[in-house]
Amino acid sequence: MVEALLETEALTRRFGALAAVAGISLRIEAGAVHAIIGPNGAGKSTFLNLLSGELKTTSGRVRFRGEDVTRAPPDRLSRLGIGRSYQTANVFPELSARECVWIASHSRKDGEARVAERGARALAACGLAARSDVAAGQLSYGEQRQLEIAMMLATEPILLLVDEPLAGLGHDEARTIVDLLREVARNRTLVLVEHDMDAVFSIADTVTVLVDGRVLETGSPQAIRESPRVREAYLGEEE
Repeated sequence: MVEALLETEALTRRFGALAAVAGISLRIEAGAVHAIIGPNGAGKSTFLNLLSGELKTTSGRVRFRGEDVTRAPPDRLSRLGIGRSYQTANVFPELSARECVWIASHSRKDGEARVAERGARALAACGLAARSDVAAGQLSYGEQRQLEIAMMLATEPILLLVDEPLAGLGHDEARTIVDLLREVARNRTLVLVEHDMDAVFSIADTVTVLVDGRVLETGSPQAIRESPRVREAYLGEEE
């Protein structure tokens, strides 16, 4: 069996009587792109928030590299190697692209030269080297998405949690981000929440479908595409 980088065991988050995430047990394999799909309100973003420590679990367990991190705060998870992006670009609009990645890179606290080098490398990897002195708020929305990924890379993550990276993007910008994610995933593990099924099926190794906070099915992109249960619950309405 392939090594699991991250595992959840009966992970549950309740808001009053509502179980937004209801007993999810998943294995995220090292080096894989694992997509999480499902209709609006299925619990996808809540699940990512539990993995990144931004929400506390009601019950269940999260293990990262074999260590129980269920109650770990976001800053500790970041230092352990978990990066996170959001449904809307989360950058510092008044700062330059270089300054944004510099701040992110400082999470490693290992000397100014190393911090600057890591930030420059992240900007170059995301195609923003020539835009490094431009204020983040003056970048196009697609470039802001690239910058957010660069900020994640500057923390040297092992696992990236990416929440709807194509939301609000035009066709060309979306294609740029898909190509970037494919390149980033060459030597990292990716958990991807996304509604664009063409993008999901082109990049994912494994797909999990959530419905009403529960796992409906997990499998290869081809198996998920052909599943009658998935088509009835989700893909049919998407198509």
